Amino acid sequence: MGEKYEIDPEKDIHNLEKAFAGESVSLEESEVENSRIEAVRLVVPVTDDVTLVALTFRFWILSLFFSVIGSVIQQYYLFRVSNGSFSIYFVNLATYAMGTALARWLPTANWAIGGYSFSLNPGPFNIKEHALVGISVSTATTSAYAIEILSSMDLFLNHQINAFGSIVLIITTQCLGYGMAGVLRKYLVYPAEMVWWGNLVQVVFYNAMHNTDEFKSKRMFRGWSYMKYFWVVCGAMFIYEFIPQYIAPLLVFFDWVCWFRPFDYNFWALFSSYGGGGAGILSLCFDWTAIGGATMWLPLVTLLTQCGGIILSYWIIFPIIWLNNVFNAKLYGRPLTSGLYTLDGKPFKITSLLNEDYSINEEKYLAGQPATMTPMYALVFMYSFIALTGCMSHIACFHGADIWKTWKQSRNSADEDIHVKMMKAYPEVPQLWYAAFYVVMVGLSCMVCEVYGLQLPWWGLLVALALSWVLTLPIGAMVAITGIGPGLNVITELVCGFMLPGKPIANMAFKCYGYMAMYQCHTLLADLKLGLYMKIAPRSMFAAQIWGAFIGSIFNYLAMHVIINARRGYLDGTKEDPSGIWTGVNPQIFWGSALIYGALGPVKVFGPSLSKKFTNIAVFAGGMSGYPGGQPIGVLPCIILCIVWQFWVFRYKKDLWSKYTFILSAALDTGAAFTGLFLFVFLQGGISPKLNFSFPSWFLNHYDEDGNAPYKSVDRCGAFGNKWESGMLPTPPK
Repeated sequence: MGEKYEIDPEKDIHNLEKAFAGESVSLEESEVENSRIEAVRLVVPVTDDVTLVALTFRFWILSLFFSVIGSVIQQYYLFRVSNGSFSIYFVNLATYAMGTALARWLPTANWAIGGYSFSLNPGPFNIKEHALVGISVSTATTSAYAIEILSSMDLFLNHQINAFGSIVLIITTQCLGYGMAGVLRKYLVYPAEMVWWGNLVQVVFYNAMHNTDEFKSKRMFRGWSYMKYFWVVCGAMFIYEFIPQYIAPLLVFFDWVCWFRPFDYNFWALFSSYGGGGAGILSLCFDWTAIGGATMWLPLVTLLTQCGGIILSYWIIFPIIWLNNVFNAKLYGRPLTSGLYTLDGKPFKITSLLNEDYSINEEKYLAGQPATMTPMYALVFMYSFIALTGCMSHIACFHGADIWKTWKQSRNSADEDIHVKMMKAYPEVPQLWYAAFYVVMVGLSCMVCEVYGLQLPWWGLLVALALSWVLTLPIGAMVAITGIGPGLNVITELVCGFMLPGKPIANMAFKCYGYMAMYQCHTLLADLKLGLYMKIAPRSMFAAQIWGAFIGSIFNYLAMHVIINARRGYLDGTKEDPSGIWTGVNPQIFWGSALIYGALGPVKVFGPSLSKKFTNIAVFAGGMSGYPGGQPIGVLPCIILCIVWQFWVFRYKKDLWSKYTFILSAALDTGAAFTGLFLFVFLQGGISPKLNFSFPSWFLNHYDEDGNAPYKSVDRCGAFGNKWESGMLPTPPK
């Protein structure tokens, strides 16, 4: 086993050569160079052991096992009313235990195949091997965006693509971004300023679990080790989360202001949140999953800006619109509804206006009432457009010079980040690999679009990819620097709606290719940065991510096929699931969006044929982000937490912040994720409908089977809105 080293390559070339040769360099020989970014300096070690191998037999076994499980579980969640996620922290903990066990049990003898010799057990389960398993599994354990195309066509059009075409569609949408990442890595990975903040939690997590040299001397509260502290906090959060997630769900959206006037229609609209469908002004939330560990480490200005945009939009502008009934805002039911309506406030039904090829029938549409949307929904679209253009302007004005400098210095190592210098010990992935992979994926994408009836011509696909290329760099820079950034889903829908009107399937395909190429590119870039922090060989990273994408794509499709065949009636809306679990809400939303932008088209929704009032109001109300996940919950707790932890603790107790932030964030997120997984599997019908147990009705839940839940029976700004929307109460006052 090689020795660790700490290096200052710029000051001492001799030490650099020794370090890359795997020889030890003492602190006396060289002062330690470190990152220019303070948060990175605090948590990312400037050490490496070049003898550690990541791409081992154990890697292939563990990554395959957890990729299959995770991709199936994520696909399972897509069709259910209760969304969940396959926690990467669970994967990290489980793979550590299993990897350590395999290191004890597997034979250590070398095996020879042809001229290649390898060992099933090259030594202890090491930190690089562990991190590479996590990276590969995180690539696989997603519900591929293309699944929503396939499920929408199957459920609502009774149109299926064969297995080969389906899998190629999924793989191409998941892998196109990888070729782009190869070109952009020198701009979005190598510069120290491109932090990719979420990786810092993972770095602390892996180093704490493997008790590396940098973490052995660190002691936490009461002298605990990093891992003991992690497990205590994780266990405490696991127990606590049973309260908001199961025992007292009212604490997830504690709309306390509503209690002052529980039957007031305007109070319902302004102060209810998830339970009532309102703006959630001053609503509290005691569920950690709605707050998240990122609140503790994302840049303070990022968090406050994001929360400030939500407050301006939903705490200031929305009350003005609602209380004054601007543009008949009260006519459409829930304030934040995303549906389309006729001018008299009735839901707009588009399916009866489609031709046999699923394009819009112009004569039928013009013969009826035009479609419109609520003022807040129109504003959300405008916020998305403004966020996108604002991102590009911000990057050009404030980071353009740095990006240009990076481009000019790409062949000069004088100003390189220390971690980039250390990675020169490993062979880089040739640019040709990425280019060839991208060309193959583009060719397969064109084949799928032309052969399998996606309504998207090859030139339309190229437009989608061109749009992605143009926007990936500025958005990627914003995400890497600030931790957040806009998506391309809305702009891609809009562009295709103008370019190929009346074609909903084409709109879904265009959106998927344009959006996912950028999204997957950013995912790969973030993982490449994690690999750089962990000093994993670039070629091992390339193989691991491609492996994860292929495994995930195949098992996403297989799981989708099994679930749709088993639950078709529930998912397409022709039957009602007695348990209320299987609703297919995500494919329904995806298909509804395709109808709005594809079949109906943006010209009819935003164009001059309609009243222009919704578009005009959106023009002067830009700059705010849309409500997260459709409901503005957790805003106030996030503001309180980030001010206390990110401002006061960071400024006045920096040692405390540097020691506890990332391990505390990881422990809290892990405990909360375990609770959700446990509840879903054992108490909410995850394995079987027979294992579905509701907590008895009491004051802090809204389960009303016995009719004795105070929250439900006195409404509390929730039931009134639900009952009114379903027609159980008369039209509210204007």
